[in-house]
Amino acid sequence: MNMVVIERKSVGKVSLYCPFTNEKLDNDNNSLEIYEGAGNYLFSMCEDCLFCDVGNNDEIEKYWNNSAEEAIEKFVKNYPDKNILVIKLITEDDTYFYGFLNEKNIELTPQEIEKQFIK
Repeated sequence: MNMVVIERKSVGKVSLYCPFTNEKLDNDNNSLEIYEGAGNYLFSMCEDCLFCDVGNNDEIEKYWNNSAEEAIEKFVKNYPDKNILVIKLITEDDTYFYGFLNEKNIELTPQEIEKQFIK
């Protein structure tokens, strides 16, 4: 699984953007929840509360046994022909997972992904 881990103790006021298309993904600053799909966004999930959104809820949720990361890993394995990037954002309070389809196989370093995803 192609996963980038971003650790931030304090998130501050931020907005989330698709790392591949630069489209804004959230409606409110600092919510860390994505309300409308944009760019190459596939899913998001909070490790503690299992919030999910967009069209893959049922498929990811059916793999939920012990952890969000395990469920996402099983989901990604079902699509080996897709280039799915998973961003794991660890904050002081929660851990979030965001999935993006890298349709054009754009190669970005973890630092570039972080810079483009959180602004």
